Amino acid sequence: MAFMSAQDMMQIGGAVAGALFNAFKNPDLPEPQLVANLVWELPNEINKINLAGTAKVSAGGVFVHAQPFVACKSFPKTKPKSVEIGDLLLIRTLVEKKAVVERRALLLQAKKSDSIPATPDNKNQWHLYEQWPSFTYAINSGLLKGKKRHIKEPDMYDAAKYLLIGQCVAPSNCRHMCCVGWPCHLLYKFHSDICCHYTAQPTKPEISRYRCFAEEIVDFLAGNAGKVFIYPPQRPRLNGWHKVIRDLIDETAKAKSVLIGRAAGVSGKKERGNGTLSFMISTTQSPYYLVVDGNGTANSDTTPPKVPRDWSQGDDGRGISIIEVIVEKGESSTLS
Repeated sequence: MAFMSAQDMMQIGGAVAGALFNAFKNPDLPEPQLVANLVWELPNEINKINLAGTAKVSAGGVFVHAQPFVACKSFPKTKPKSVEIGDLLLIRTLVEKKAVVERRALLLQAKKSDSIPATPDNKNQWHLYEQWPSFTYAINSGLLKGKKRHIKEPDMYDAAKYLLIGQCVAPSNCRHMCCVGWPCHLLYKFHSDICCHYTAQPTKPEISRYRCFAEEIVDFLAGNAGKVFIYPPQRPRLNGWHKVIRDLIDETAKAKSVLIGRAAGVSGKKERGNGTLSFMISTTQSPYYLVVDGNGTANSDTTPPKVPRDWSQGDDGRGISIIEVIVEKGESSTLS
């Protein structure tokens, strides 16, 4: 971000490093719990930042353990018949003079991986991310069921990626091929074992362009990663990527209102344990959030709620776990 100083960017890098360390320090946890940890930890760390100038950065997140599934006629395998559209959606909103000037998103499919290079085990999900053919939301997708979508926009390898959560500790002299724009040796100032987590483009015959996940997040917050989207889509030609992101945002907002209400005990219908299925965290108020409403946490715990291993999705609301970051440019700042 050209309107932020090097010191500000180091603060952001430190927040990202701290969040990844805390979220993934126990890699033996199941993937949903690791995602829940990240949704909890990253906003917490970002909201501790005090930038030197007039720029501001704030964050919030919502975890929903019930993703939409999609089916495609061109799947290479007969099973599974439908696959998750993703595990985590990152959203970054840039605000200038109290007006939203850009929104961008990064859709992630989380997988635990011992090492790189890695090979996805779900060929149908890989096919979806590699080609983005015409697909239909499957029966277990809430109100999206039966709706057809087709993403035709270019640069989808930058928009939807694999998140590979490592189960190793990177050496202190890490020189992985992923460390380019935001060198890991800077982040090692904060934590030395965050460089075993990567993003990768869903290319074939092998996934490729591995990047340090910490670097990916920092670049995303700087507006140099992910893909721009318009919300809500206002023209028919925006019905691809833009429409799918709106699907995920809108369904998550619905699921959040239902599940968090139950978790907080404000609804007598199908109440669950406190924070069992869904939680929302935000310590800041901002009118620019799409899903997070800035009203605090749905439970009073100081750690992410535990995601039960045997949880049954049933007929609860659908959505995708979302981390939203609002970057507000200071009035006297200039973008290059």
